[in-house]
Amino acid sequence: MKEVKTDESLLGHAIDLLTVRYDANKDFNEYLDSEDPIALGTSAYPRSKVLFWVDPEGYEADKVAWESDSIEAKHEDAIKLLQDNACVPQFMDLLQAADRGRVVPFVGAGLSKPLGMPLWGEALGLLLTRLHGANVAAIRPLIDAGQYLLAAQRMAAHDAAVTSAFIRNTYRAQRLRLNAGPLQHLPRFARGCIVTTNFDDAIEKTYEEAIHHGKPMDFKAYMHGTQEHNFFSRMVRGDRCLLKLHGDAESDATHILTEQQYELAYGLPPGFDFQKPLPKALRQIYISQSLLFLGCGLEQDWTLDLFKAAKESDAYQVPNHYAIVEEPSSAVGRQQKEAQLLELNIQPVWYPNGQHVLVERLVDLVADVAEKRFVFKG
Repeated sequence: MKEVKTDESLLGHAIDLLTVRYDANKDFNEYLDSEDPIALGTSAYPRSKVLFWVDPEGYEADKVAWESDSIEAKHEDAIKLLQDNACVPQFMDLLQAADRGRVVPFVGAGLSKPLGMPLWGEALGLLLTRLHGANVAAIRPLIDAGQYLLAAQRMAAHDAAVTSAFIRNTYRAQRLRLNAGPLQHLPRFARGCIVTTNFDDAIEKTYEEAIHHGKPMDFKAYMHGTQEHNFFSRMVRGDRCLLKLHGDAESDATHILTEQQYELAYGLPPGFDFQKPLPKALRQIYISQSLLFLGCGLEQDWTLDLFKAAKESDAYQVPNHYAIVEEPSSAVGRQQKEAQLLELNIQPVWYPNGQHVLVERLVDLVADVAEKRFVFKG
């Protein structure tokens, strides 16, 4: 009798495990069940359940074929975009770098926008309305022209306390809506260093929720502004680490906004001091990994100036870098921007003006190829 009960217990456990496996394929099951149910005697059963329990091998084979078709359909727009914009060669190079684990995302404000964070220009415009007595006539044109760094410096110089408090309250972690936009796909292929100009905790929260080989993907080291925690030793080892160039929203002491803070952090003027932690870290990443710029306008700024200084030193063989970037509205503008980026070994992958949703589709394509779920043939 005891043996019979043991067999029944094992059978019940096996059924529970199989039921969990079946329930995990919700989308595929719904696809099968879109057709009429299967009649057995006087009863009718969903097609997915009949196939799963009666012919499990057939169920798995059909699921693999369905997934392949679904993934190919999902990436149709992204592939067409790459072909139409003649960006297939540089995208193939990006995929190879991702396959080697050499890609370091450089994340700008555009990737936090789908999570509920304002773009840098939007945030600065709102801050300006709260700075009583600030020189609006001088600062507003800087924001409108996309010179956000200079505008932020002017506002921080006018009232550093209000500026820091605004950043801390605007880019709070609890405001984030995770699992949205391109950022959610980064843990699928970028498992080393990440660089960001953002103050918020979107990257940290996204990686903390991701699982790789059964373990959470939390960061092992970080640098917030000039404050670092095991960053260089971990970065050299290829561990997961985070470089937040402007600092972290929650800590005023890490913020780098004012002209004086920039001079102290980077050695400016007269030039970048590569003995200082921040320029040293950026140069090391630039000469040893392949950056992937996401959510960045990549207008001429201090970051590109730093990369230019590193490249022009002629002391390093600079690898190719990549940028999924909005295409300028004119052919002349595209040619000028492409030339500017190529001088820094940055290969642009263009998407049409205003169609930011395509950034996620391209990043998702990189992730699916990296995970061997899809073969990109160009």
